[in-house]
Amino acid sequence: MRQLIIDTETSGLDFDKDRIIEIGCLELIDGVFTGNKFHQYYKPDEIEISTESEQIHGLSNQFLSQFPTFENEIEKFIEFVGESQLIIHNAQFDITMINNALKRSGINQINTESTICTLEIAKKKYPGSKNNLNALCRRFGISLESREKHGALTDSFLLLQVYNELLGGKQQTLSLKFESDTKQVITSFNKSEKFIVAKISREEEKSHKEMLKNLKNNIW
Repeated sequence: MRQLIIDTETSGLDFDKDRIIEIGCLELIDGVFTGNKFHQYYKPDEIEISTESEQIHGLSNQFLSQFPTFENEIEKFIEFVGESQLIIHNAQFDITMINNALKRSGINQINTESTICTLEIAKKKYPGSKNNLNALCRRFGISLESREKHGALTDSFLLLQVYNELLGGKQQTLSLKFESDTKQVITSFNKSEKFIVAKISREEEKSHKEMLKNLKNNIW
């Protein structure tokens, strides 16, 4: 199953007037980050980025002037997305911004039913609490050192960790697959955004199973 963690930055909060100025996407296959990602800046056409928005993401009209508009590059984004399920924090905002751009370009809009909103999951799980990305990172002990400003790719990596915690913890990021008849490979994503690969022999697997038999109420 292919899913995408997606985050956007925009010139402001007006769905009709404002434009997407940055998109970050991370590809998950069966819940595991593959290392494949999509990241691009866009100029907001003739739209002036609001002072409030620039203070949040640090992106200025001058910096973005060197990039194409989202509408001019939208096909590349759609090709990357394909039929994947989208995981977004506050999906209503991001999807509305993306769909407005698709509508202006005469392209079929994204079905909101194909999205998972982590904000809605967090609200149900922690009612009455702050559930923005910063608050959830603090709740789960996820480092915010990389987040001096909001950034689509940085926030996508943070959301990946938050999403795993909302599903039940870091164990969700482990993938166990057979490499051959004699070995297995466990691939794990860690906070440094790198893969950890460990090869496990059949003998080690057998010893592990024997150990588990002697544990009461084990979680493995």
